[in-house]
Amino acid sequence: MSQTYHKGDLRLLDPRRISLRQDANRRLQLEVGFEERYSPVRAVRALPLTQPDRYISLQDDEGEEIGMIPSLAELDNESRAAVEQDLDIFYLRPTVQSIEKVEARHGVITWELITSMGPRTVHVRDRSHIRVLPNGRTILTDIHEGKYEIPPLAELDQKSRDWLEVEM
Repeated sequence: MSQTYHKGDLRLLDPRRISLRQDANRRLQLEVGFEERYSPVRAVRALPLTQPDRYISLQDDEGEEIGMIPSLAELDNESRAAVEQDLDIFYLRPTVQSIEKVEARHGVITWELITSMGPRTVHVRDRSHIRVLPNGRTILTDIHEGKYEIPPLAELDQKSRDWLEVEM
């Protein structure tokens, strides 16, 4: 039995009826049963910090949601691997190894960081873009929506702890 979906409706995709693969350019392709084909598709986490492997939104080129996967664990191995690779690219998040300097000017907080991907200068709009997680990690979201993960205070050097404590 076919259902009609309207824009804005929540559509949970049955993991047994979908197939996800990467094309030659590593873009995600979605097949829903025999009737529907979508390419390229982007995977987006609905709850990236608290439930990263559940509620994965599959979106078309324009960001319109095609449907949601309740859990990655329910997908076949090839589909799960394809989605995980897509998510890894989209959610690339350098880990902060040290905080060299923090300076606030004109409503923007500039962080000079040493990260797992080398030195970075990160501009954060305000303190609402600095989020402390329950496990003690901190996530900085820069003005371009890039994310930087700061480990718990106990794992940082003293200078980095001092800078972070001042900003919190």
